[in-house]
Amino acid sequence: RQLLGVLALPWAVLCLPPARELLTARSPTGYDRRGACRLLDLDGLSAFVGRLRPILRSRRVRSELSASDLARLDGALLTAEDYLRANPRAAKEETDRRRDAADALITSVIRPGHPLHPAFFPDRALLHRHQARDTA
Repeated sequence: RQLLGVLALPWAVLCLPPARELLTARSPTGYDRRGACRLLDLDGLSAFVGRLRPILRSRRVRSELSASDLARLDGALLTAEDYLRANPRAAKEETDRRRDAADALITSVIRPGHPLHPAFFPDRALLHRHQARDTA
């Protein structure tokens, strides 16, 4: 077992993203639900929906949002999931447009200062915190 670990050590370098990109000259890929190899889109619509779905299902979110807001947000995510299922090879521009529309809806419901804002927008909450600290 130790020998296998030592022999695998040179390959550990490929786990580091900069080294992987330099040594392989390939873009990261993944498989869609139909098994087709696809470019990995970490900031696309499927990643957006995948990140928000568990948040929207959480007990805290369900208790703090009104039923109408919850239905609007849930409907937007369901629409996005249906679109992705029906169009697994959709153009990035279209999925980005749909992601931006869903993001705008969420932003209109959960504004900065809302108790759920950090859960839905951790990057924006961190940015606001640093901006407030810098201006103080």
